[in-house]
Amino acid sequence: MLDVFRRAAKGWTAKILMGLLVVSFGIWGIADVFRGFTTGELARVGSRKISVDEAQNLYRERLRFYSQQTGKAITPEEARRLGIDRLVLSELLRDAALDEEAARLKLAVSDQQIANDIRQNPAFQNSQGQFDPNLFRQVLERNGFNEQLYVASLRRDFVRQAVSGVAQDDVTVPKPLANGLYRYRNEQRNARYFTARPSAQEVPTPSDQDLKTYYDEHPQAYTAPEYRSLALLSVEPKDLASKVEISDSDIAQAYEARKSEFYTPETRTILQMTFPTLEEARKVRDRLAAGEDFLAVARERGMTEQDATLPDRTKDSIPDEALAGAAFSLKEGDISQPVEGSLAISVIKVTRITPAKQATLDEVRTPLKSQLQLDKAREQIETVYNSVEDARAAQEPFEQIGQRLGLPFRLIQAVDSSGLDKAGKPVDIPDKEEVLKQAFASDPGVDNDALPTKSDGYVWYDVREVTPSALKPFETMKAQVAADWTALKTREAAIEKARKIVERARNGVTLDALAQENQAEVKSISGVKRDETNPDLDEQAISALFSVPDGGFASAPDRDGRAAKVMQAQVVPLAPLEPSSSEAKSISQSMGQAIGSEFLAAYVTNLEKELGVTVDAKLWSQVTGANAE
Repeated sequence: MLDVFRRAAKGWTAKILMGLLVVSFGIWGIADVFRGFTTGELARVGSRKISVDEAQNLYRERLRFYSQQTGKAITPEEARRLGIDRLVLSELLRDAALDEEAARLKLAVSDQQIANDIRQNPAFQNSQGQFDPNLFRQVLERNGFNEQLYVASLRRDFVRQAVSGVAQDDVTVPKPLANGLYRYRNEQRNARYFTARPSAQEVPTPSDQDLKTYYDEHPQAYTAPEYRSLALLSVEPKDLASKVEISDSDIAQAYEARKSEFYTPETRTILQMTFPTLEEARKVRDRLAAGEDFLAVARERGMTEQDATLPDRTKDSIPDEALAGAAFSLKEGDISQPVEGSLAISVIKVTRITPAKQATLDEVRTPLKSQLQLDKAREQIETVYNSVEDARAAQEPFEQIGQRLGLPFRLIQAVDSSGLDKAGKPVDIPDKEEVLKQAFASDPGVDNDALPTKSDGYVWYDVREVTPSALKPFETMKAQVAADWTALKTREAAIEKARKIVERARNGVTLDALAQENQAEVKSISGVKRDETNPDLDEQAISALFSVPDGGFASAPDRDGRAAKVMQAQVVPLAPLEPSSSEAKSISQSMGQAIGSEFLAAYVTNLEKELGVTVDAKLWSQVTGANAE
């Protein structure tokens, strides 16, 4: 959870954590640290012990993080496949090594430094940029922290930064390296090109043996996936909602109980300037009263329009009571006298007032009724669930259960694991990804548990039949094989034709003459960069264009494989990198961080070798849900 705070504070972990893990793991790996032992600790770096609880907490936190990023729950098996388990172990060992080195160096962080960092963290500041103790406590509570835990974690981060900074901070990027990256990023080329197409005579006609050989060499292209026939029974609140009776008195009663939900409070858009002294605020207020534009004066004081504007604020959303009272006492267009708030002295102007509104019962009747029906339907879901389970226990088939209880039933004749039928069309399945995942892990005749859906319902599934994956007979696929073989030979012919044309161009034949021979039109394109694509030149063509010197010739196949581009490159002169430019600073910063991460990875590797690392492989397998080897 601290990642949120660190990103807000722009601290060291937010900048290097993932880079460090990836780079360090790529450089030194972790396989060699596994030496089975039987103590109760999971791992040890020097004298620093890593407990099973500590590892489990971090592993679960990382799984939650990646699950949130991908929008689906990541299983332990998927985590191992993605390498998350190894990255977490790398992180644990790295932090332990840094902690051990910090202890050896007797490093410490003052309470004052901790307090300053907390006060300066934007995550704990109100809309005026001031530290808010109440907000601080609220943010910690929402993320499962208290002040002591957060301060202790922050202190560890500071100490680790002090150690890691030896390797990572203040990296000087060599000028040749910076200039090389600048040229790589910004080099542009113009191109003259034409499209060469092979003639029908240049593409051979396949024999039956050619097709059979191609078919035998590419079995994966002609193999039908495994298909499954599924019976599905589902119930969702929306399926039941239309049958729920809601009386007018129920709607009226709910309206009165929820009346505040249909109330929109008054909002105001406010312009605000803050001042260090009351005298300065009065002077600016006098200028505004004389007719000067509020935003013009604000810009004069170094503020942007965004800095000075508080858009559509309710009274409760303004934390300073004095400021809120003044703002909501003004008429639209009025400018306040200086307001001495608890955080600053301000002068404000109200530019727009949107009056409060209480929606009437008639205005909200239809959506309120629908919501009441849906709420009642959710209450009935468990009753329906129990009825279905009782029927399943009595061996009643899905078809009869659905008909008797009025629930949607679907029989899917054939679907593959990606959700397509035999014609390659998507199949409509509730909670499709999870249902398919479970159905393809089950077998016919198995009594599967109901799956809860994202909309508070359930879906039951039976695997009725499995059609195994199988290579389709050659005779039935012969036409497709012929098309695939011809496409391959056409691409090869196009590439070979373009290669020969380029060879002639390099021997002195002009591009225009070669284009005329091939009855093609010469086209031009300007200002192409190596990291850009466009409708005329794809990534492969641009790569080829940048692979030759000024005036050189290159070729690349077209996207469809039926033709190829023949190109002549012209290098566009590039201004030298100005050391004081923003781009030079950006290059220095990005390369400095990358080089620093590599230095830090090497530094941590040496620390771990010096301190000694041991990991209990069996315990780690238990933590990550893997089978111990």
